[in-house]
Amino acid sequence: MEEIVRDMAEQMLAMNMENTEIQAEQSEEGWEMQRVQKRKMKHRIRRELGSSSAVSEDEEDTILDVWTLSLPDRWRLYRFWVRRYRTELRMRAQQAEQDYQDAAERLAEIRLHEDILVLKDAKVIGMTTTGAARCRKALQEVSPRLVIVEEAAEVLEAHTITTLSQACQHLILIGDHQQLRPSATVFDLAKNFNLEVSMFERLIKMDFPYVRLNYQGLHSNMFFVEHNYHEEEIKDGKSHQNRHEALFVVALCRYLLLQDYQPFQITILTTYTGQLHCLRNLMPAKEFNGVKVHVVDKYQGEENDIVLLSLVRSNKQGKVGFLNIPNRVCVALSRAKKGLYCIGNMDMLGKVKLWSNILHTLREKDQVGPALTLCCQNHPEKHIKVSCGDDFKQAPEGGCNLPCEFRLNCGHVCASACHPYDQEHKKYTCNKKCQKVLCELGHRCQLQCYQECSTDCLKQVEKIVPQCQHKQMVPCHQAPEKFVCQEPCQKNLMCGHPCALVCGESCTTTCMVMVIFELKCGHKQEDPCHFKRSTIQPDCRAHCKQMLKCGHPCPGSCQRCHQGRFHMGCSHQCDRLLVCSHKCREPCTRGCPPCPMRCENRCVHSVCMKPCGQPCAPCIEPCAWKCPHQRCNKLCHEPCDRPPCAQPCTKTLHCGHPCIGLCGDPCPNKCRVCHHEEVTEIFFGTEDDVEACFIQLEDCGHLFESTSMDTYMEMDENQEATEEKVAIKLKECPKCRTPIRRNLRYGAHVNRSLVEIEKVKEKINGTQSDIEVQKVVLKQQWIDKEDLLRYLPMEYIQIRDTLKASNLTAKELWITENKMALLERLNKLLKIRRGHMSSAQTFYFDKNVPEFLKWLMDHHQKFTEQQASDLQSELQRLSFLAELNARCKMANGTGRGVNVQAEVTAIRKVLERMQPFTQQDEDLVKQALKDLYKKLPSTGLGITDEERIMIVKAIDLSVGHWYKCPNDHIYAIGECGGAMERSNCPECKATIGGASHALASGNRVASEMDGAQGAAWSEVNNVLNFDLMHLDD
Repeated sequence: MEEIVRDMAEQMLAMNMENTEIQAEQSEEGWEMQRVQKRKMKHRIRRELGSSSAVSEDEEDTILDVWTLSLPDRWRLYRFWVRRYRTELRMRAQQAEQDYQDAAERLAEIRLHEDILVLKDAKVIGMTTTGAARCRKALQEVSPRLVIVEEAAEVLEAHTITTLSQACQHLILIGDHQQLRPSATVFDLAKNFNLEVSMFERLIKMDFPYVRLNYQGLHSNMFFVEHNYHEEEIKDGKSHQNRHEALFVVALCRYLLLQDYQPFQITILTTYTGQLHCLRNLMPAKEFNGVKVHVVDKYQGEENDIVLLSLVRSNKQGKVGFLNIPNRVCVALSRAKKGLYCIGNMDMLGKVKLWSNILHTLREKDQVGPALTLCCQNHPEKHIKVSCGDDFKQAPEGGCNLPCEFRLNCGHVCASACHPYDQEHKKYTCNKKCQKVLCELGHRCQLQCYQECSTDCLKQVEKIVPQCQHKQMVPCHQAPEKFVCQEPCQKNLMCGHPCALVCGESCTTTCMVMVIFELKCGHKQEDPCHFKRSTIQPDCRAHCKQMLKCGHPCPGSCQRCHQGRFHMGCSHQCDRLLVCSHKCREPCTRGCPPCPMRCENRCVHSVCMKPCGQPCAPCIEPCAWKCPHQRCNKLCHEPCDRPPCAQPCTKTLHCGHPCIGLCGDPCPNKCRVCHHEEVTEIFFGTEDDVEACFIQLEDCGHLFESTSMDTYMEMDENQEATEEKVAIKLKECPKCRTPIRRNLRYGAHVNRSLVEIEKVKEKINGTQSDIEVQKVVLKQQWIDKEDLLRYLPMEYIQIRDTLKASNLTAKELWITENKMALLERLNKLLKIRRGHMSSAQTFYFDKNVPEFLKWLMDHHQKFTEQQASDLQSELQRLSFLAELNARCKMANGTGRGVNVQAEVTAIRKVLERMQPFTQQDEDLVKQALKDLYKKLPSTGLGITDEERIMIVKAIDLSVGHWYKCPNDHIYAIGECGGAMERSNCPECKATIGGASHALASGNRVASEMDGAQGAAWSEVNNVLNFDLMHLDD
């Protein structure tokens, strides 16, 4: 509804001043209105709208043409119209409000009439006193003659009276005024005006006639057990518990449950919260689920069939606590309907008048004593006296300690002790061994009696397996020819090792005997024998141990490091001290990343909540450093413009001795008299001066003599540093080396250091503006690489998503840029693989490219120096391999590849081996490729590369203008490079050229001349056109 009204209001607005954007715009005539002019116009409109000046009705009648009015008069006329329109809308709203109020009253009358019709047909109407007040009109119309108020002692007198009408003939109040009273919200009103006295209680105290129930439940089902075990104090003396009573009550509750009482019929009450917790700890939820356990105060107004009451209090002092309050005692003793069992120190309670009367009545009826008598339902002559929890063990199953001796349907005798529940033993589970005969040989069932007997005899008997003639223990019901013989197999596998299976199983082809393998990486290790015949080699588990560029041994294995080609990152803890004074928790790295810990920079005004590595926003509140003598006029983050005050502090400590601090500084929590040894402990050498003043650092709490500490803070970093020298850092506590961040006296030192630290953070993270500019550039570069989306879709999307992140640092952006460059180089190699490699040449290439991609993209935040070097080396290996394969394919097409097989094999052996591609390998391959290309020109023209390049440069045509006739004679087409006319080859007279950019039959692009992969007029553009011919570059 609110949104609809808001939309209507926006539609009725002639102009929304709040949402109007101030932008320069151009009119239809070509004049441009600047933002400054629009802003002035907006201010003028806002000022006019706020004015109250308007024309009168008489003036409005004289206006015939608004266009003849001046601008101020037009505004006055506009405000007159608005005022008239508002008046009209206000009248409409008032009329609508009155209509709504009339309709609401009619609806309320109709609903009231409906309620009256329903209530008049009812014989009994039940409601709360609050509901009776709300429906008072309906009750007046119904006019009930009989009103019954339940728990009347807890209802305020005003609530009772409001439920009555003139037609009431009989009012019945039911309750107990000795229990809880009505609760009033305002304590003073309850005490001063007796609001907590109900009408029920007032009438009884005025000797108004009433009827009282003398007995509740059965007399014989009540007993009070007395003891002398003392209570325990818990919760610093605020509550009490009595473990003896708790154990007795829990055992009695278990006994009652064994009598087939339901858990919801039993309630355990106690007078103290401590005893409540003790009881709950002794009552497992699985066994006592459904039994109610409450303190007396929380059980007001409720009742149950059986109530077990623990009184708790038992002490030498004779303190009874809550048990001396009649209301609570009445609630505790009146909750049972069928049985009440209470346990407590009756000797101590008997000294209280209230309990003395109760116990006198109980002793007359023999319902109090040191032990409760249990009666066995199955053996009536058996009686058991219980006075503590352990005594209930005489009736472990709720009866007595005699055996049950009931004969079950299976023929066995019940093994339980006497129990009153499940008399017919329908739920009993017989755990004895079954005696049913299952087969002709007389074998009996092997299961327990309660389990369903198997249809097959499972007795093990000796039989001969016909397939191998071995004697085996076979289940009686099973035929020996279907049994799997369990003797060890005597056959040998193809590898010569014995079969590890049993005789009845088919021999495996997977031999698990451990043998020593020599892997392709050169390592030897034990692995299952079946790997010998497998095309998949086992993973090498040898430790890499190669020394990384950081100086630490590699933590990976040969397999995880890809035989040394892609090393794992160094796991050695960095532990270098960062500029923020935290230790670097990253693994070993040359450049530590920004600190991820929570920033500890804070001042008296606020706390920085950013990660420590991000720049902190400076506090621009006024500096809080002031004293009666001087104050700082700078902002909080700026170096202070006042010197430290040297006057002693004039305050007095809590101990009554003078403060040892300085004026304007926080008072130290140490006293020269009370903590003499600690204060005068020699550190700088001036601490034992009688007039020495001290400074306490807030960050660590250490105490220092002021003049020596001032000198220390003024020291140059190079003078202070001894073993570890850090150029930029916060000054530290001379004792514990904790950075000083919060001391106002040394705020100038702290702020100067923080400014330098923020500059370092900015250099590490980069300025946000520079990062955003670089992100835009990289995003555009990545959008232009659409071919990457086709060939490397997952990697393309990952880089694109990374560039969309809002919290990139300069280092992360640099890593992303390097990934982009590596992916572009790899994409070029993939293009070579698709267009210039045969299927036989791509096996190694296709195997290693996914490994390269996975290693490249898995490192999201950083590359170690070793990993970056590994990536470069592997990419160089793939580049050489791609160019070699492409050149070989071209040479094979011209029939020259046969002459250089030995050289190609030697180069390929270096490039395709599993070991790392070292600098020596790179130099060797470069020289070998140069020698190879001299013997194997890439053109196939019978001329050298130098001669081919000179010819192409001399003709000066772009890539794709060179063609060859059906007999492989070379010719060129000028202009656009497309065939537009036919001619004859000067060498063999074959047809050359073509028509409409279509070559004649048998003619084709001479890629060996300029490396083109298509005619100049086509859209084909392969990287070999530019890279393959320039190996020396």
